[in-house]
Amino acid sequence: MKRANIMPKFEQEWISPVLNSFKKRKIEETYTVILGLNPLGQAICRCLYEKNNFETVLILNSPAFSTWNRYPVDVKAPVVPVHGMVNDQIMLLFGDVMIKEYDWMTDLLFYMRGNVPTRFVISLVSHEGPTCGQVLSKKGDRLLKRMEVPIGRADYYDGVAAPLISAGSVAGLDPVVLFIEECQDQELILQVDDEVVFQSEVNHTLEILDKGLDMNLSY
Repeated sequence: MKRANIMPKFEQEWISPVLNSFKKRKIEETYTVILGLNPLGQAICRCLYEKNNFETVLILNSPAFSTWNRYPVDVKAPVVPVHGMVNDQIMLLFGDVMIKEYDWMTDLLFYMRGNVPTRFVISLVSHEGPTCGQVLSKKGDRLLKRMEVPIGRADYYDGVAAPLISAGSVAGLDPVVLFIEECQDQELILQVDDEVVFQSEVNHTLEILDKGLDMNLSY
């Protein structure tokens, strides 16, 4: 009996020695990408993932990712390693993983240029100053105005924001970095080494994103 050829659900693509990609299909829609690759971004993406239905179209893996089993069994399944998941015009790029090194970030940005049509690529960073945003285009400036976020920058750029600002436009992307004012409360929802994320920061960030992007998502 002749065996049928079974096509894999995701096809592997080579990006670089430090980053692998598995793509479900050719991505033709244009998305605003929210990067959940640092503590605040991860908390935001996890919140949206838990309360909405997203389809995974892209999986990324790297030796820099290590799994992090911190979710109880009664919540939505962990996302491992890093998934590109879409709902309408939003793509979340995140995973429930620990990331210690970001050497692969520049490779990711150039991969996205050729494989993921994007409107904006958004990174979220907590900082001690007032909430502000850094953009590199007039379109990004208009987005900040819709969000009612003033233009500004922080003294510190993490492993996601720094390559996004320095290489994002070279890679043909439209980077947006939102520096979110730290606002501590009693509800600590995530801690990674010395970095902490509180529920009030998540709420504030989601309101800003929804105001600018009109996400049409529950949060």
